[in-house]
Amino acid sequence: MPRIIVGSGVVNQIPLDWEGNFERILNVIQKAQQFHISILCLPELCLTGYGCEDQFYSSFTEEKAWSYLEKLIPHTSSITVFVGLPVRFSEKLYNVSACISNKKLIALIPKQHLANDGVHYEARWFSPWPAGQRSYIVKDGLQIPIGDYLIEMGNGILVGVEICQDAWEGKNRPAISLGQRGVSLICNPTASHFAFGKSQIRKKLALEGAEIINGVYLFANLLGNESGRVIFDGDAYIAQCGRIIAESNRFSFADSNLIYSAVDLRTLPTQADDIIHSNTEVFETEQSASENSINPWEDSAYIKEEEFARAISLGLFDYLRKSKSFGYVVSLSGGADSSAISSLCFMAMHLAEKEVGFQGLKQKLAYIPWMESVENMSGLMSKLLTTLYQGTVNSSNDTRTSAKELAEFIGSTHFEIDIDALVKSYRTLIEGAIDRRLSWESDDITLQNVQARVRSPSAWMFANINNALLLATSNRSEASVGYATMDGDTSGSISPIAGIDKTFLRKWLIWAEMHGPLEGHEMAGLHRVNSLEPSAELRPLGSHQVDEEDLMPYPILNDLERLAFYDRKSPSECQELIVEMYRSKFSKDQLIKFTHRFYRLWARNQWKRERYAPGFHVDDYSLDPKSWLRFPILSAGLEKDLPA
Repeated sequence: MPRIIVGSGVVNQIPLDWEGNFERILNVIQKAQQFHISILCLPELCLTGYGCEDQFYSSFTEEKAWSYLEKLIPHTSSITVFVGLPVRFSEKLYNVSACISNKKLIALIPKQHLANDGVHYEARWFSPWPAGQRSYIVKDGLQIPIGDYLIEMGNGILVGVEICQDAWEGKNRPAISLGQRGVSLICNPTASHFAFGKSQIRKKLALEGAEIINGVYLFANLLGNESGRVIFDGDAYIAQCGRIIAESNRFSFADSNLIYSAVDLRTLPTQADDIIHSNTEVFETEQSASENSINPWEDSAYIKEEEFARAISLGLFDYLRKSKSFGYVVSLSGGADSSAISSLCFMAMHLAEKEVGFQGLKQKLAYIPWMESVENMSGLMSKLLTTLYQGTVNSSNDTRTSAKELAEFIGSTHFEIDIDALVKSYRTLIEGAIDRRLSWESDDITLQNVQARVRSPSAWMFANINNALLLATSNRSEASVGYATMDGDTSGSISPIAGIDKTFLRKWLIWAEMHGPLEGHEMAGLHRVNSLEPSAELRPLGSHQVDEEDLMPYPILNDLERLAFYDRKSPSECQELIVEMYRSKFSKDQLIKFTHRFYRLWARNQWKRERYAPGFHVDDYSLDPKSWLRFPILSAGLEKDLPA
């Protein structure tokens, strides 16, 4: 068995960033050549970016991608590289992994199974390639094989390809056929977005793929917040003999990462018509296989909290630099949601600084005009993050102090603004127009909402002054029942916690205070907010307004949401299950009341979900109607389908 060095590379790409994407890919290839890597797997659609959306309809996109593929070819001396791009063949567009070997494009291997659920809409743009079908495409007078081919490395090593979703197809995954055809190595270029625990599934698929072929499996994912909503882990794996022999560090702040290992591969000399011969010399080595090690946090008892902190931090960091914004603005109420977001901004910068160093962090944000003058992390945070507490007569000293203490801890530039005069001026205008006084007895929602909406212009002004991102502070639990004021707390450029429920968020805040993702940076500034009961603080203080009394207990709300829109249970099934789950804590009548309220508010507030700022996907489902869960804006609702 020849022993060769193989590798997987991850890249943090931007849709349609032709030159930038090319440079990051080239950087990985050049590093691979330095380590004498013979076979390199790069992620799915990494030349264009995975998230080009309807720009894939444009012939310009595929033509531009092809031109950069050609630009890459001369840089592949003595290495075989698999790189992803869209390719049109017979009037259909295919998601393809191009095999370049020693400065020659030798094959185009298309994806056979398309991802078409959740955030994935691949069937909108691409066609699946039929297993076993092979042909040729003519480019610049050259015939290039396209289809279900194997690559022979010149010494009898056979290589096959699965692309992302292909590996998730169970008994239909191409690895089974590839194993029967004699391959000893599979490359899997992928673009698999982050969700809690999903990396373990990807790792399992890599191990199973290696077992199926009794060989080696190379897996390479994209990295970072590529196009706005989804965050890629940047995980890469080399699997062999039932174990992961090399893997990358997830949620890296680097532009690219490379893993590699020496592996023993069996050979199978053959001349079958499904084999493309590369005739590329491979470097045999006496180097031993890699000793795999992972970041300690991957084995944490708080893995979900760790993943959330690191995924959102990377998402916020990439959104900032890719939108060319100069910082963040958060309307910091002192409550759970805005405190979590402010803390995540702090974590984003400190996690980046820990990995790439302070100068490396400054270099990544060098487009910001004032960046060169910043001398340390405290100076960076004070310029980068602006927080403001906008109090009214209904605001408590507890939340004011909570906001102030957190702002001091994270080092934001913090303002306290009294907006009572603004609220009063609007109230006076409307009372004059309708010729009556507004009262809490008859105008409760109106008087609550005006306070939330009046806060929005001030926050937007700070965002405009600083050329910064205004971060919306609504979570998924609020979105499901519309417990948010449009053009108030929903205002923002991006909504970092829109994909997570309130119950987890409160648990995460306690973890952040006690542990956090950075040793020595436990978030002590969260102590006060963790002692408070969630409240909108929009009614008079004497009313003791509490969110869960306005709605229902958050765990019940979250379970109803999941049962209805992830498990897709009927309303009556949801009600029965909720009664069974919570009968020891609440009466049956209370639980029936909660269920009716949930469905009534869900249907009534679809229009709000349509207008929310883009949010990050972090869970295994989402309520985002633009990229996951569609529901009619107008409907008879689902409450009518509940038993009384």
